[in-house]
Amino acid sequence: MCSLKIPEGGPEKLVGLDFECECGRRHRVEVRHVSVGSGAIRNVPRVLGELGLTGRFAVICDKTIRPIAERRLFPVLDGAGIRPERICFEKEGAVMASVEISDELRSMLPAGLEFLMVMGSGTMNDLTKYAATVLGIPCVVVATAPSMNGYTSSISALSAGGFKTTQRATPVAAVIADIDIQKCAPIEMIRAGMGDLLSKNVCNADWRLGNRLKNTYFCEVPQQMTRRQERYYLEHAREVGERDTEAVRQLTEAIMNSGFSMAIVGESSPSSGSEHLLSHYWEMQCELHDRPTNLHGAQVGIGTLIAAEVYERVRRKSADDVDIEKARRNYRTAEDWHATVRKHYGVLADKTFEETTLKIVPWSVKEKELRILKSNWEEIWRDLGRFLRPRAEIEHAMKEAGCPTRTGELNISHEDTRNAIRYARLQRNRYTILDLADELGWQEGWGEELTEEFAG
Repeated sequence: MCSLKIPEGGPEKLVGLDFECECGRRHRVEVRHVSVGSGAIRNVPRVLGELGLTGRFAVICDKTIRPIAERRLFPVLDGAGIRPERICFEKEGAVMASVEISDELRSMLPAGLEFLMVMGSGTMNDLTKYAATVLGIPCVVVATAPSMNGYTSSISALSAGGFKTTQRATPVAAVIADIDIQKCAPIEMIRAGMGDLLSKNVCNADWRLGNRLKNTYFCEVPQQMTRRQERYYLEHAREVGERDTEAVRQLTEAIMNSGFSMAIVGESSPSSGSEHLLSHYWEMQCELHDRPTNLHGAQVGIGTLIAAEVYERVRRKSADDVDIEKARRNYRTAEDWHATVRKHYGVLADKTFEETTLKIVPWSVKEKELRILKSNWEEIWRDLGRFLRPRAEIEHAMKEAGCPTRTGELNISHEDTRNAIRYARLQRNRYTILDLADELGWQEGWGEELTEEFAG
């Protein structure tokens, strides 16, 4: 376990963090400024000046946020004598978070901009941050909802050709989150942020599980960062759902820390595991079939409950239940998996199978992994238990906040619920509890039970 003590306080205390970790990597927070607080938007001109961002720039928002920008942001900039280009990115229907849409946004920008500013939340943040990365210029975010953790991360979650991807992105120069604006976001977005944050115990357990069985990279520091405010929003979930100012502030700080936890290790594993794969599957099915998408965090919250239940079912097993001979008989070839991927991912099958292929190892390697598991069963579960929280505790907090807890509440079908539980794991080269349960032949028996329980 890393001995570093993460500085106490809000995310602004993590700005400038830079150290060589016991994990073997250098951890650095590259975001140069974070402001979270009531009236924080008034700091925008000062922050731009302190960061040396004084050249020509554009403020980008969508049609939903434009009235807020006109009422809250532009008067602040006008008062400081700052006159940016104003870009309202409008499309028929919902704006999708995709590489193609980001490219379209970039084509709308005037030449000669020295940096971008986006006012918005998840989708607009990802689109603009990626556009700025491609252009090679800085980006500043004025956050409008505590709905996801991407503000401070070094990635943009964008689909490419309909396939959900994680695109490398330059961390933004600054994030300004005015709580007076954040708490007025649609309540579904606040609850989505809660759902996204509650996933961190599951994804860190998945990350550690892969490390224990496959010797992949792992670090303790990200989990330390995301646990900082976890007790607060678990105990004050009802206040989160009621837009309480302090609860929204704590939630906002927590999502900033979650973004940092990914940025310092250069990958999304600390904040994205089996629960995110379930959400990605549902998002991809919506895009494939031209159906409205749900808020990412709302889906992740339900995915977290499903993953937590799988963890608890596996934990109730013993080393004697790990039947390696049965696992050998059931171990599938690449050809078998290709057929499964084609059936459940349609036109995205070839792209999906590129990731699936990376997870396929010879039986001799898999047997070694399972023997490690069987020989060290109790010790491995004591280790993973440091990250996990009981499903009942997570579900109670979600219900207190008013978060959806069943896929039916999000119009996700019984079939898509079942297929996600069985096949979402195939879309990423990331080992999770869903892989382990399947390899040991347990998921087949549980799949329909989980579907009936969580389809709602």
